[in-house]
Amino acid sequence: MRDFGRRVALLGLPLLLAAPAVRAQGAWPNRQVRIVVGFAAGGANDIMARLLANKLGETMPGATFVVENRPGAGTLLAAEHVARATPDGYTLLYASTSTLITPLINRGSQLDIPRDFAAIAMAQNSPLLMVSRPDFPARTLAEVIALAKARAGRLTISHPGSGGINHLSLAVLMRQAGIELTMVPYNGNQPSLTALVRGDVDLASDSLFATRSLLEGGQIRSIAITSAQRSPTHPQVPTFAETLPGYEVTFWGGLLAPRGTPEPILETLNHQVNTILRQPDVAERVRSFGADPGSGSRADYTRTIAADWQRWGAVVRETGLRSE
Repeated sequence: MRDFGRRVALLGLPLLLAAPAVRAQGAWPNRQVRIVVGFAAGGANDIMARLLANKLGETMPGATFVVENRPGAGTLLAAEHVARATPDGYTLLYASTSTLITPLINRGSQLDIPRDFAAIAMAQNSPLLMVSRPDFPARTLAEVIALAKARAGRLTISHPGSGGINHLSLAVLMRQAGIELTMVPYNGNQPSLTALVRGDVDLASDSLFATRSLLEGGQIRSIAITSAQRSPTHPQVPTFAETLPGYEVTFWGGLLAPRGTPEPILETLNHQVNTILRQPDVAERVRSFGADPGSGSRADYTRTIAADWQRWGAVVRETGLRSE
């Protein structure tokens, strides 16, 4: 069925002909659409997926959009499940940059995200944040770099898990700054940040969403943010690029579909998601996570995914992070 669809597309025929089974069932959507999330309930990705599901259900009569959590194996379980699903628009994946990185690291995975999925729409784009204990002597990134050089690998920094975007962003930092940090991986955001608050580590790398309450309570202190420009919600926090020109790391979240999903369905979803993200209440909710609402065409999102696949693939190879 997928090969037939590709041949029809190459011939320049209407793409709806590539999915007669879908057309025969009536106009899409006319039943439940599942958005599969590779993260446990309650986190930023899950919250964002549920926000989209609720809004899509309101704006697209005839269907309900439901979130199905399938955490495990660094989001591989969810991604592999959706990649094998019938490409009819009724099984979607809420993916993140971590979804892209995991198969690059895991030697046992055959997933190729740009090859196996069709981009729908980017929902949000977020920076990472370096934070410290309040009593940590370095208050700026330049001071952290100087201290790291003076202490030669004795500074410790926690992150929410090996092979994730935080881990790889620190590998890029160490290479660009010419320093060595002792990275301490934890199983999730909360254990990583708890270790920092407890004084087990000197620094931590995490998202604005995960660090927000601790920053507001004065239990941790911000050092620098990884976006190219300062965050509108945290304008007082300098960027990494102000100390290390060219350094930029952000992570996205958005909707993907199995390869072969009909183009009209993909374009309809792209239009609906972009319309939803422009709604003031939705945009405000996304920014409350410390993220920017996504926007743009499917082609834009496809290019982002392809560029990140190349970038993080190179970092994985250079750092030897691939696992069995």
